[in-house]
Amino acid sequence: MALMKRYILALFYLLAALTLTAQEVNLTVDAPERAVAGERFRIVYTVNATGGQFSPPAFDPSFSVSGPQQSTSRNVQWINGEMSSVSTTTLIYYVVATVPGRYTIPAASFESKNVTVTAPAREIEIVAGGAAASQSQGQGQSPGQSQGVSQSSGAQAADGGTDVSLRLHVSTREVYIGQPVSATLKLYTRVNLSGINELKYPDFKGFLREDLETPELRSLETEVIDGVQYGTGVLQHFLLYPQISGEIRIEPVQMTAMVQQRTSMRDPFFDDPFFYSFFSGVSTVPRSVSSQPVTIRVKPLPEPRPADFHGAVGSFTLSSDLSKSEVEVNDAIDLTISIKGSGNLNLAGEPVINFPQGIEKYDPEVTVRSSGTASGSKTFKYLLIPRNSGTFEIPPVSYTVFDPQQHKYVTLRSEGYSITVTGSDDQAEVAAPVYIPGEDVKYLGQDIRFIRSGNGNLTLTRQPLVKTTYYWLWFILALFVASVVLLLRREQLRRNADITALRNRKAARNAHRRLAKAKALLGSGMTEQANSELARALWGYLADKLSMPQSQITRENCHAGLRARNVEEGLITEFDSIISVTEYSQYAPRTEGESPAALLERASLLISKLDNVLD
Repeated sequence: MALMKRYILALFYLLAALTLTAQEVNLTVDAPERAVAGERFRIVYTVNATGGQFSPPAFDPSFSVSGPQQSTSRNVQWINGEMSSVSTTTLIYYVVATVPGRYTIPAASFESKNVTVTAPAREIEIVAGGAAASQSQGQGQSPGQSQGVSQSSGAQAADGGTDVSLRLHVSTREVYIGQPVSATLKLYTRVNLSGINELKYPDFKGFLREDLETPELRSLETEVIDGVQYGTGVLQHFLLYPQISGEIRIEPVQMTAMVQQRTSMRDPFFDDPFFYSFFSGVSTVPRSVSSQPVTIRVKPLPEPRPADFHGAVGSFTLSSDLSKSEVEVNDAIDLTISIKGSGNLNLAGEPVINFPQGIEKYDPEVTVRSSGTASGSKTFKYLLIPRNSGTFEIPPVSYTVFDPQQHKYVTLRSEGYSITVTGSDDQAEVAAPVYIPGEDVKYLGQDIRFIRSGNGNLTLTRQPLVKTTYYWLWFILALFVASVVLLLRREQLRRNADITALRNRKAARNAHRRLAKAKALLGSGMTEQANSELARALWGYLADKLSMPQSQITRENCHAGLRARNVEEGLITEFDSIISVTEYSQYAPRTEGESPAALLERASLLISKLDNVLD
């Protein structure tokens, strides 16, 4: 197999040598013409080559420089039978200048294969913060636009240019008690992610949190920030309602991102960077990511608070509706009070209504409708039943709210209603029967009967069950069965609690199940899928037997683990041979050699032998 691999590599190397055309090496630099003192800016060097030596410029001693952050990419294309390859290396420096003035960034150089290229020197002007703001306004940029760009840039500047970052964006940093703050948790990444695990929120001490419906993150959107392209996605929208005044700190949100990293399989026969990248795999590595803390300044509500203030903070309107104004005695009436607008609708309390005597009121049915934000409506629906005839006046409802935009309390009022009730008071609701000593119970309906009087004839028909012998025999048997079941269950829980031992016990069973699936795929003519399933069976078996996470399963780690368990070198060589065949089948599926069925048989036999050694 090693010889076959070398032949394939030699073939690719020969094709590349015959078809690739020489390209001129160029080094370019990208730097801003103007930057603000104390704020970070980027200097990006790009060269269309790899494997050379980059010599950075001599930055001014007053600059604070971090980096470089280096990345390499290759693009291989086949066009009309000819192969072309473009390699690019990017180096990013993050610079902070504190002293205003004009500076020159000297030339940088790159040396590759006895060829040296240089990037030209660049001049940059460092201005004070106030001067930068006035220049931005002078260029015709509106204040709103300037603020938006600043927020986007800050989203990444706070993370130091990392590949994966997490940001908690809030709608405002200064609110009143009870005023909702819209918060959005957003992900930024420049690398491929296979998933997100363990998203942990802080306790949001001092806030009430309301999660809003957020679509599941299935794909990322492209967003360019400071000239760098990121994949972004919203993880969660929610509202925060501050409950105390003062400066409240929101602690960082923590997350574990599963980052996909390329793992290379270098062959000692060919030490070429092109083939080093071409014959490489992808592994998943967990990376801990945290957002920056956010501080919200919460102002107290003015004192004194009106008597009809029930905690509503926002911009609202009040309306009411009465289902009917003329009814019979004991007929139901619906009175609806609606609060509409933007604010803390969920925390808005029930209005106080002074209903007249003679009208029975039930607790309201409360309905909150929201469009996924702090805007919507809250409805209080009262069920009223008049018990007496006459004319009744329902007074206007007074409801005071605090409007943060006006910075004061605003009293809302609804209209009053007049209800005309007709009918006789004899139609009032029939009360439940009450027993009065000295009087007979009135026969009001079929649901009430007299209590049976006289002497009853009560006799014992049979012996109590607890005094029988078979009752105690069944009781002892049931107790014994319950004890056995409890002991077996406890043993099962103890064994399942040891995850490592559980994986070890099920390793061979899971591997043979995957081999059976591979055999079925092979029978359907899907050879490539069968080889892929066979490889997963071997990797999964070793991960379970050697107690390794999937992110650490590589050939080197498996070799070390098998040798630590005193596995014969012949079995390790057999494992390498089978894995190599499955990998080469992805690039040369029609090569002649060992049949896929024979390969499956070898894999099954290898797992059986390893299982005898690793148990």
